[in-house]
Amino acid sequence: MGMSVGADPKTQKAALEGVMPWLAPAGLAVEALAKLDRPLLAWMRDPEFHLFDSAAHYTEYEEEPGGLSRLEKKIAKLPPRPEWAMERVWTPDAESGEAYEAAYEKACVTIGGHLLHPRDFDAYTAIAYKLADLTDRDGDFDPDDLENEADLVRGDLEAALSWAAAGVCVLQQSLPYPFRDVLPYGDTDNRPAHRLVFAYASLLRLKNPRQSAAWFTAMVYFSPMDNMGARFFTPGRSSTPVR
Repeated sequence: MGMSVGADPKTQKAALEGVMPWLAPAGLAVEALAKLDRPLLAWMRDPEFHLFDSAAHYTEYEEEPGGLSRLEKKIAKLPPRPEWAMERVWTPDAESGEAYEAAYEKACVTIGGHLLHPRDFDAYTAIAYKLADLTDRDGDFDPDDLENEADLVRGDLEAALSWAAAGVCVLQQSLPYPFRDVLPYGDTDNRPAHRLVFAYASLLRLKNPRQSAAWFTAMVYFSPMDNMGARFFTPGRSSTPVR
């Protein structure tokens, strides 16, 4: 998107509403990008068959208690947008074959003292959550025991944010900026990107709720079906039940 040189701040802000913010690489992110042999592939699917109609999607929920939120009403007015798909690198698990495990290990590099595949979004997310050591990820978590959300963090929030930010910077190498299209959660290969952005926004919210709002809002724009529940952390959030 091109913006006029010298455009006033309000005009620029309006032009970028709903766009995932650009995160300037710093610290650990610089190291991760230096170890990145290539970005993950991302491509626009055939618009003839893969256009996401926000208006049609939200029509199903207009009659629910509370109706659509102000944000959802804005997104519902958008014209049909192209859907994108992403290459996925997944962390080996019990179902991974020996050949995949060997290929994954061969591609691993050391970043910030951790050995990981530099294109594995879930690895960045897992390390970030582990470093934050959030209480709400425990089975016996009771939200009534919290006096404020800062008490959620038992670990190192700054270190956790650095890892999530590094993953987001890797993601930014794959998608055009500003990204105004749709990255469907229904495509399982796209889900690591959703989990990563949600992790960054959630951790940032514990430090700076105002800054995190733009990330949650962007998630609803690029995924109106909002399977991660990002809309509940946007300004003027809706009380509409999770769907």
